[in-house]
Amino acid sequence: MNIRMRVSSFEFGAPAARPARPARPARLARPARPARPAWPCGSSSLFSKSAVRNLQLTILLAFVVILTGCAREQAIPKGQIIGCDDLGRKIVLPKSPERIVVISSSPVDAIFELGAGERIVAVQDSIARSYPETVRRYPSLLEKPGVGKFSNPNIEKIVSLNPDLIIPYGSSDSPGKYTEVFEKRGLPYAAFTTVEDVAFGLEQIKRLGVLLGKEKEAENLAGQIKSEIDDLAGQISSQAKSRPLVYYWWGSGNGTYGNRAAINELIELAGGINLAGEFDRQYMELSPEYVISRNPDVIIISYWQEEQQEARVEEIKTRPGFSEVKAVKNNRIYTIDGHSFHTPVRFAEAIHNLASFIHPEVKINAEKAQKGIKDQI
Repeated sequence: MNIRMRVSSFEFGAPAARPARPARPARLARPARPARPAWPCGSSSLFSKSAVRNLQLTILLAFVVILTGCAREQAIPKGQIIGCDDLGRKIVLPKSPERIVVISSSPVDAIFELGAGERIVAVQDSIARSYPETVRRYPSLLEKPGVGKFSNPNIEKIVSLNPDLIIPYGSSDSPGKYTEVFEKRGLPYAAFTTVEDVAFGLEQIKRLGVLLGKEKEAENLAGQIKSEIDDLAGQISSQAKSRPLVYYWWGSGNGTYGNRAAINELIELAGGINLAGEFDRQYMELSPEYVISRNPDVIIISYWQEEQQEARVEEIKTRPGFSEVKAVKNNRIYTIDGHSFHTPVRFAEAIHNLASFIHPEVKINAEKAQKGIKDQI
């Protein structure tokens, strides 16, 4: 069989076989991830710099701080907000925003959990259909006007709402794609990208909290989420005896996510191995032939509209060649709300659901995880 793999608009041959894996210890410990380097406001997190340049900047900044002391803090007008977005842009707001237009729905859950949901004055079109669970949790969203799709916002309608902060979708692959018009018109915006992993998601909440004037609340929320995730991961790793291979399908085309998307780490925390995790990409496409050749143990399909679930499962089952895939033969095909691994607020829920698919034999004490959160509040 001529097996080929397709990534975005390019095609590659199947990767060379990996060397044999060493025997795993009884407890399924995950290797520690390297610390993500912080980036200053005004610089981009998307472009690396040389170590020499970083050292020079560090020495220069230290020298400036010694000379100026607290002058910077004294120069900031009372009530002014200074923070960063996910693209590393420095955001300066005269005051805590009161009229927020949210074009990308991923940060909506965090905005509400930080106690600023009432400040949202507009959302993307069809939020009720595309984010049904979010709307159930925060029903006031149904009262907000729509301002177009996240990829094609209605600029004139946004301007008419007189927002003091716009939250569009910012792609780490193409920063500024949907935001140039805001810059040209002098409209304040903060872009938040697809979450790459748990650590990125927790820092994203903190960045959002700073811009909303909810810095303390954001620190607490991030801590609570981390506590629950750590507890769940510990329960799963102490009971699971294997790591099944998991194929995550986006639900359309041949889309999946590589190791630069949060779903990759969430699958790992739930005791599985992401079939596309070996590729240093965020969104990508894998040919059906390649997926068949890897023979995944579990297939997980995301949906955004609840009525899509049954049709998507049936589509996978009837794809040519998939009838011989272990996940299909053993009826281990599951669906999951796609939004649950795009918003850090729901990461623990996503891990719990993924674990129930990947390791149905694992017994999770949800009350224990919830108690860990309540103890911190």
